[in-house]
This record gives sequence, C-alpha cells and structure tokens, in this order.
Amino acid sequence: MTKILRTAAVLVSALLTLGLCGCANYIDLADRAIVQAIGIDYLPDKKAYRISMQYFNQSSEGGQNQIDKTQDNVLKSVGEGDNVFSAAKNASLLTGKDLLLSENRLIIIGKELRKYDLEQTMEFFIGNFHSHPQAYVAAAENTAEELLDIRFKEGSTSSQRLSDLIRNAASEGRCRYSYPYQVMTMLCTGTRSAFLPLLKAAELETDVTIPKQSGNDSGKDGKEQSKNSETTIILDGGIVFRDGVELFSADAEVSTAVFFLTDRVSEYSFTVPLEKYAKPNVTLNDISRNITVTEKDGEVTFNVFLKASGKIGSRGNINEGDITAVRAVTETAEKELERIVENSVISVAGKGCDVFGLENALRRCCNKFYNENKDRIGEVIADSDCNVSVDIDIFSLGLNTA
Repeated sequence: MTKILRTAAVLVSALLTLGLCGCANYIDLADRAIVQAIGIDYLPDKKAYRISMQYFNQSSEGGQNQIDKTQDNVLKSVGEGDNVFSAAKNASLLTGKDLLLSENRLIIIGKELRKYDLEQTMEFFIGNFHSHPQAYVAAAENTAEELLDIRFKEGSTSSQRLSDLIRNAASEGRCRYSYPYQVMTMLCTGTRSAFLPLLKAAELETDVTIPKQSGNDSGKDGKEQSKNSETTIILDGGIVFRDGVELFSADAEVSTAVFFLTDRVSEYSFTVPLEKYAKPNVTLNDISRNITVTEKDGEVTFNVFLKASGKIGSRGNINEGDITAVRAVTETAEKELERIVENSVISVAGKGCDVFGLENALRRCCNKFYNENKDRIGEVIADSDCNVSVDIDIFSLGLNTA
C-alpha cells in the first residue's frame, strides 16, 4: 500500500512539474498584438518587402485582459525586410509585442508584389503554424497598406469590412475566396495558375440633408442638400496569376464564372437583359454543375452543364399568369449565363491558364490523353474548345415553366 501511495505521489509531482514547465513560455495578453489583417507590398527601389499588420491594442483592467475593438483602438505595425519573414520579424520588433497571427482574417497582396513571387509569400503563411489557415487571400489594386489605412465612419475596421465584403460576395456567387493553402495548390497544377479577387478603394458620394442656417435663403422647408463623400472598398473582378506572377486582370464576369465552376453556389441573382419586360431580376438556387471532356485526334472540348432552379425576384412588367413572359425570361436568363461562363472560360483558357478546374476534368475524363500530354497541359487547354449549356427552371407566382 505504501509503495502504491509513493508511486502515486511521484506521478502527481511529475504532472505538476510538466504543468509548470508548460506555463514557462506564457505570454500575457497585454504583451500580444492580435493581428486582424496583413498587407504585403514590394518596394522595387529597395528590393525589399514591406508588411503592414493591423491589430487591436489590449488593455488590462481589474486583473482581466480586455480587447477594445473600436476603430480608435486599431493600430498598425509596419516592417521591411529582404523577404516576408524578415519583414514580419521587424514589424514585431517595432511594436515591442508578440504579433499573434492565429486570429488573422485577411492577407492582401499589393500591386508591385503581384509582379514577383506569389508562391513564396504563400509559403510564409503555410509554413507558419501560428498563422490562421483560413485567412482570405486577395489582391489590391494599388498598395495593400493603402487599403488597411482606410478608416470608416461607422466604426468598423478595414480588416472587418474587407473580410465581410469577400464573404458576402462569395455567398452571392460574385467571387470565390481562397485560403493560402488553396492558392498554393492552384500554383502547383499543370498550368500553375491561380485567381485572386481584386480589392480597390472608391469614393462613395451621398446626399446629406442639413438644417438651413438663419439668414440663408437656400433650400426649402428650412433645409438644404449637401454632397458628402466617403472612401470605401469594393470588389472589382480579380487577378489571374501564372507561375506565381500576375498575368492579367479579369472582370467581374470572370470572377463569377470561376465561382460557378469551382465552388458551391447557394444563390445567385442577376438582371436579365430583356427590355420587353423591363429587365427583370432572377434569383437562382439549387445550382449544380457538371464538366465533361471529349477528345478526338488531339482536339479537346470541355462541355460545361449548369442546372438551377429559381424565381423572378423583380418581375418588371410581367403580369400574373403570363406563362409566355416567364418562358421568355427563362430562355434569356439561360443564354445570358451561358454567355458569361463561355466567354470567361475562353478568354482565360486561351492564354493557357486554368482557374476553372479544367485540368482535373481532363484528367478524370481522358486519363490516357492527359498522362501523355501533362507536360504541355497549358498548351492543350489553350487550344481547346468550350461548350456551355444552362438549364434553368424558373417559376414565378407558383407558375412552373417546365
């Protein structure tokens, strides 16, 4: 019995020792900087990387660490270095705090950096086990630091606004977001191509009604209109990369096509160009896709089939019970979506790039041909044809057009 008690005491002592050792590297929250967004730029004249980290300042009151997430409490740390790692290290040294990347929401790639090695930048985040694995990756029209410096009147931070913008656009089928490991996976395909959504600053003008000052005869009812502008951030298509560098910028339709062919679209709304019925709005749900490939004598054709059901959201001047009008809207909506996807695929694939999952479809459907030509897969995709077929089942006010 004594031996058992002695053994138990030794085990308890060992566990306590291990527990204390585990606390040896403990860092108080007040000594950490919780990073919310990271912008990376390249300075050609210095041949250096510049990293900007937006973070919240912590305070400690009553023995409990608290995080004030208001706009006024948002700080930025900047560092420069020969590579992303050294730039990040210098940014941490300047703050005097441990930069915590596990809460980071967003990684922004600046304009000049897009001309260099995107792959090396992604390696930094993938190799850093402290980095959040599901941070959105996006490109900036100009510098990444510029976007992080934008301050919003309603109190939301640029990191929050940008991440919400990307997430909401993805839920509406407007763009496909990617995480660092997904970008790296795309860069390791046969065409070494990747697609990033493009963020840009824009001026938003609003009309503000203000009380008329005494002695001023302008305006009516004692009020006058005034123009007010605010800098905001919008999504504007995306950037197509090949071999880790920017190849060309793509419009919003390409961004939509990328989402339709590579992700799960839960809902998508668009305006049908049908003047006769005042350009009604159509909302699609239950969207599915299938990509097949045919090959004959070295000629490859990608066949894209999209199927969806939905409803006419804004009916324009369509009368209730007008089946002819609903059918016309259905056919026009199908042709419009076919145009968007087919033109997008042809424009990107024609440059030997694949951001639509075409290589995977070719491997799956024509495995022998793929294995024989995988060293020239970019050339095969550039010379291929594409056919897109869309089947939409639209019902309006309970009317099914099938």
